[in-house]
Amino acid sequence: MRQQTGSNLHRLARTIGALLVVALGASLCAAQESAKTESGTGHEDHILGVRIGMDVPTALQAVFVNAHRKPGQEKPDALRHEGKDKKDVRVLYKGLEVGDLEIVFADGKWVKEIMLIYSKRPTMNDLMLAPTGSIDAVTDRNDVLDSHLNIAKKYDDRYSIGYTSTQKTERYWWRDDATPAGYHVRVGFISGRVTEAGAIADRTIYRKLITVKPEDEDKFLKAMGAS
Repeated sequence: MRQQTGSNLHRLARTIGALLVVALGASLCAAQESAKTESGTGHEDHILGVRIGMDVPTALQAVFVNAHRKPGQEKPDALRHEGKDKKDVRVLYKGLEVGDLEIVFADGKWVKEIMLIYSKRPTMNDLMLAPTGSIDAVTDRNDVLDSHLNIAKKYDDRYSIGYTSTQKTERYWWRDDATPAGYHVRVGFISGRVTEAGAIADRTIYRKLITVKPEDEDKFLKAMGAS
């Protein structure tokens, strides 16, 4: 079984490489233009031009072009199967200028998750993320955070605020954007781990995560034409 799995991974890696070479020149300008905004506010619904719903060659081409990979670096640095029946494929790019990048392809075909682990970590203030779940709370001069925050600062009120798990060790800001296909794309940011003395980690953003909204995965697969 292990030998068969290894063989499958090897074949998929070869397929990805072949598809990328075929598609490499197809949309070079579009990929470069798409990535320009990523160096702006950071709130875009893509990372390095990779968007939810992209097919394998288009997504890998976007990374190759926008991460300024060199000939011989067309393939991801690692690949593994995961999810139900091991049909999903996660690829990993290590040591890019912007950080480590992971992309998950639903059924090995369409992008359903993109995660960037920042090399240069922004702060909540850099991304205009509110420190609490209530925008009103951070503009109230009686708020306990007044001594640490600029009261006049404008926050991005599109985001809900919570934690990544019930352990409440990582803060999570997310918004859900509707698509014409009927599913929602979730754009989120995750803080460093919160400890008893973890104010600094709490306010530093370690990861950007773009996914299909969990409740919409069936709608997403239907829109992609999955059987």
